[in-house]
Amino acid sequence: MLSGEAFSSRRRERSRGFSLFEMVAVLLLVGILAVVAVPQLVTTQSLTLPSLKAQLVASIRYAQSQSMSRGQRYRVNFTASSYQITDMGGAPIVQPNTASTAPIVVSPAILGGYNPPLTGNYVAFDGRGVPYVSATATLGSTATITITSGTDSATIAIAPETGRVQ
Repeated sequence: MLSGEAFSSRRRERSRGFSLFEMVAVLLLVGILAVVAVPQLVTTQSLTLPSLKAQLVASIRYAQSQSMSRGQRYRVNFTASSYQITDMGGAPIVQPNTASTAPIVVSPAILGGYNPPLTGNYVAFDGRGVPYVSATATLGSTATITITSGTDSATIAIAPETGRVQ
């Protein structure tokens, strides 16, 4: 029979850490949670309306700066669920902050509410940064683009002549 001191010493030795089984069980649970939760957290839906607006403003300014620095026209083409920067012939260029020429998807938000209407669903910039709504027509008045997400909306304005984007 073990004395009280020997029993308590053995008990302390056993309770010094986790068993291999306990560690494997915890790691397995964390792995399952990561597989289930992470894809739901990292979606376009997690982008907020202000961040979508900032991203689109930056892309429009990028197209304008490319036009001015290269001396040729670039445009931003819009659909209801995406936008893409191209040259005037429609050939896509690498989008800012990506290594891809693929359109940038804004879904579940919706792009629209172009005022004045963008006849070709694009805004282009010449080598001086002046905005155009077609191959020959400059932007006559401040253009607005509305981004809608659920019941919320944000507006981007492009000034005529200067092409200032806000």
